Amino acid sequence: MKNVVFVGSAALSLVVAVGLAACGADEAGSEYGNYAQPPGGSSGGDVAAPPAPPPSQGNDAGTDAAAPFACDGLDKDSPVILYLSADDSNSMGSPVQIRELLNKGITPSASLVRTYEFLNYYRIQYPAPPTGDLSILPHLGETKVAGELDLQLGVRSYDAVKPRRPVTITFVLDTSGSMSGEPIERERATITAIAQSLSEGDIVNAVTWNTSNNIVLSGHKVTGPNDPQVLAMAQSIEASGGTDLSSGLAVGYQLAGQHYGTGRLNRVILISDGGANVGVTDEDLIGLQSEDADKEGIYLVGVGAGPGENYNDLLMDTVTDKGRGAYVYLDDPAEATRMFVDRFDETMEVAARGVQVEITLPWYMRMFKFYGEEYSTNPEEVEPQHLAPSDAMIFNQVIKACDPSVVDPNDSITVVARWKTPLTYLDREVKVTMTLAELLAAPKPQLAKGKAIVAYAEALKIPSQEAFQSALALIEEAKAGAPDPELDEIASLIAKHPAFVKP
Repeated sequence: MKNVVFVGSAALSLVVAVGLAACGADEAGSEYGNYAQPPGGSSGGDVAAPPAPPPSQGNDAGTDAAAPFACDGLDKDSPVILYLSADDSNSMGSPVQIRELLNKGITPSASLVRTYEFLNYYRIQYPAPPTGDLSILPHLGETKVAGELDLQLGVRSYDAVKPRRPVTITFVLDTSGSMSGEPIERERATITAIAQSLSEGDIVNAVTWNTSNNIVLSGHKVTGPNDPQVLAMAQSIEASGGTDLSSGLAVGYQLAGQHYGTGRLNRVILISDGGANVGVTDEDLIGLQSEDADKEGIYLVGVGAGPGENYNDLLMDTVTDKGRGAYVYLDDPAEATRMFVDRFDETMEVAARGVQVEITLPWYMRMFKFYGEEYSTNPEEVEPQHLAPSDAMIFNQVIKACDPSVVDPNDSITVVARWKTPLTYLDREVKVTMTLAELLAAPKPQLAKGKAIVAYAEALKIPSQEAFQSALALIEEAKAGAPDPELDEIASLIAKHPAFVKP
């Protein structure tokens, strides 16, 4: 982003949070005692960094061992500059699908675990900046390994503005035979929950798809929340026939285009059990419609209807990445209310467009473990992401010094977030610089919860009693005697994992 016209000032909130004393992921890194080159790609969980220079892109945990990087040969006048991506902060399907599987006593596949989606789904509370701004909230803590530091960054948006702008919603509804039973009930629950969140004058379109497609609503202006025609449509859908996703998407985007409104929130909502295949043509269509040129794109929100044991995660993960919208999964009808009533703005709206996060570390530091989607030394290789209101992008990682003896507490970490305003496309920037000493000395509640969430997700990848017990210990540490229903839920899910043995 060029021609930055705004720099955050004293209004910026600074919140610093606690370092992890013991975490399964941290212990794994120190046991290796080296760095692993991650493969190419853009989805995954933790990333172990290689020797200097850092990789151009990171994703799933690397496995190819490389020697530890040494201080000799590093340029003391060249700080380490990295660009980070946490994936869309509204990608939240992975933890909910895994919750459903664990509640059914099924061991989830490690391939389903995308750690950054756990950080997106479970809420870590940061104070909101003034309307129109973003704030950067760095957290730093020491681990048990000398020279290693837990680093968590929260990029927080302003709270949702009320009343919100009008919306045009186009439902693309899977009514193929495989949707029979739980999936169709969750699909109806999604439509009903969204209907509850609508306001007078909002527009709803809907097309069903199975062997063929059928337009059931076009340009319908709702009368207010719980519009009778939208609710009737929800109850009328039935599962039957085959699967023709491509024509359903084409008709859906045609409807969305016909009823597109400048100044409106324009969303296509695809609901499916994941049984269809998305082709190159479909991906191109979705990508073209979500591009930001001289107007806001028509972004795609993907809703996985399960059930978990038969659900194919690839469809929604692919289309929402192309469509630049939220990916949610429903493990029961009540989850639809959580995501489309309680978190409607967070799931549907945009507060900051094309957020790019840049971090500058001291010359002797390298990325050791990264729990986002990707990072790079080249900003062009990390795609900026939209950020919703009342939401935060959370980047959780472990950084490591080439030698503990060179760490200077007076050295600083700088974080910059650049973005465009959602409707006027003005360039904005906010920047924070703090010394290691300042960060380490500050209170650290948010990092404690972040590390507990990460430890849970990472334990799901390689289940062991030790990893689960470590996660449970971090949960108790993060709660610090205060109630936290989300952490309680995680603890209960750990206890249901087939590999967990109660002490």
